[in-house]
Amino acid sequence: MTSFPTSRRLTGALVVGLLSLAAAGCGSDGDSTASATVDSVVEDSMADEMTEDSMAEEAMSEESMADEAMSEDSMAEEAMSEDSMVDEMTEDSMAEEAMADVPAWQALAITDVDGATFTLDDFHGRPVLVETFATWCPNCRSQLADTNTAAAEAGDAAVVVALSVETDIDPADVKRYAADNGFSNIRFAVVSPELLAALVDGFGQTIANPPSTPKFLIDPMGQAGELSTGSESAETLAMQLGVSG
Repeated sequence: MTSFPTSRRLTGALVVGLLSLAAAGCGSDGDSTASATVDSVVEDSMADEMTEDSMAEEAMSEESMADEAMSEDSMAEEAMSEDSMVDEMTEDSMAEEAMADVPAWQALAITDVDGATFTLDDFHGRPVLVETFATWCPNCRSQLADTNTAAAEAGDAAVVVALSVETDIDPADVKRYAADNGFSNIRFAVVSPELLAALVDGFGQTIANPPSTPKFLIDPMGQAGELSTGSESAETLAMQLGVSG
């Protein structure tokens, strides 16, 4: 921008010099010629200045447009960044809220007799039947036979879990117990003392009483029903699991 005023001063000086030369060289007879020459020089000078002004204005306009475009891009990027942060905060809040709503017994880790770890909250979208038992309990063995039949009918559409309340038993013994009785459609595990305490807190002491054959159903949305006791047929359990029977 600073080059344009300098150029104008040089042009003015040039015009003055030309006027002096014209006056000195032409005399009175050459007044018209000198005047024409001066006029031509002045017009050329003004044209040059107008061109320089137009170029300056054009440059300023381009700079303004570039600044505006950069400003809009920056605002757009900032808005996208803020939206992303809000989305992440919302997802984190939803995850924390969901975790806060899950009972302790549903969130605690369980290791089955095959060494795989899971929680009772892992099976959203499918019903889950949970039954507590003990290997020494004849009522449990009889009920588990019907439960196994219902589990076979349900197949992969449902999950059936049998939890031994014998917290100090070797999982290998429970695995052998399941194999000896042909309970191949049920997922067996031994509860930890922590999980047993959480189950008692959630369902009452009856859940730790194997001869009453305690059991409860978790629906596909992850919501647990009431604890039920007593013998239930394979047909009844299959219906609870969504199998017509």
